[in-house]
Amino acid sequence: MYRRTFTAITAALLLSVSGGISIAQDTALSASEVESLLTGNTAEGQWEGKSYRSYFSPDGVTIYAPSKGDTLTGKWRVNPETGEYDSFWETVGWIAYTVLRTEDGFAWQRGDKSYPFSLLQGRRLGD
Repeated sequence: MYRRTFTAITAALLLSVSGGISIAQDTALSASEVESLLTGNTAEGQWEGKSYRSYFSPDGVTIYAPSKGDTLTGKWRVNPETGEYDSFWETVGWIAYTVLRTEDGFAWQRGDKSYPFSLLQGRRLGD
């Protein structure tokens, strides 16, 4: 009896899973979507366990403001061919990231690492 019930439950679960449950997936934004998203706005998130805000000026300047530590000024751009966001910092040069739309907002992705962030309208570094 136990074996028959277990088999019936297992079969029902397999049918329900294969029959239409969709799993949400992160979606890479296009170049125009990334540019529209970031230009004149502020990203807020965690980077390597540290809270930050980063503002993306329309003139290609970015300001990175960690919750603790010194503010850094760099450059940003979007590669129209790959759709990737590129950031430039004196210490590391240009680095490319894919920008993803996630269930909870957005994320920067490089290789197998992703860094979730939310978007704040306008320049919001100190509030």
